[in-house]
Parts: sequence; structure tokens; C-alpha cells
Amino acid sequence: MERRSESLLNSSSVIFVAMIVVTILLNFGLFFILNFLAPLVTGLIVGYIVAKYIHAIAIVFSGTALSYFLVFLITEWFLDFVYKPEDVIFAVIIMSGIGVLGGAIGSFVGARRSKTK
Repeated sequence: MERRSESLLNSSSVIFVAMIVVTILLNFGLFFILNFLAPLVTGLIVGYIVAKYIHAIAIVFSGTALSYFLVFLITEWFLDFVYKPEDVIFAVIIMSGIGVLGGAIGSFVGARRSKTK
């Protein structure tokens, strides 16, 4: 009887959640430097690390949507909720779309890079 000690950290769901957290933190960190290009650069970085097209898109979309939802919610809170909720949701979707574009490009480059090794 062999004893297998599989770590919970090797689980795909834990890695998926960890990469979402990385995406959120990168978006927060780069937002004040790059503003509009932050989700693109974040998507490139995370997509390159993940290197699987579908996983990269899902991770980048959900992480970018969560981070920009928080950013726009806090901004609206400071502005006393000037804009309609639909406008904020549409802005979150636009920023997530930009992140998905970066994630697709990054995963393509990451997959190509891993094939050449």
C-alpha cells in the first residue's frame, strides 16, 4: 500500500482561483500607471503564464471583471453614484473584453513558446 500525498496546491481549481487573484492584483497595480491598457497588459502576462487558450480567457475575463467592478464601484461611491448601473456594467464588460484580447494573445505566445522548447 503506497501512500500518496497529493497537495491541495496541485489541484486545478486552486490554481485557477490563484490565477484569478493574480489577475485582480495586476489590474489594481497597473490601473494607476496604464489606465486603459492595464487589462491588455495583464491579459498578456496571465495568458502567457497559463498558456492554455480557454483557461486563459476564462481566468482573464473573470479576474478583470471582478477587479474593474470593484474599481468602478469605488469610483461611483466617491462620485455619489452619478452614472447609471448599466453604464458601469457596460464599462466592466469593455475592460474585460480588452483583457480577453490580451489573454488570447498571451496564451498564443505562451503555447508557441512551450512547443519550441
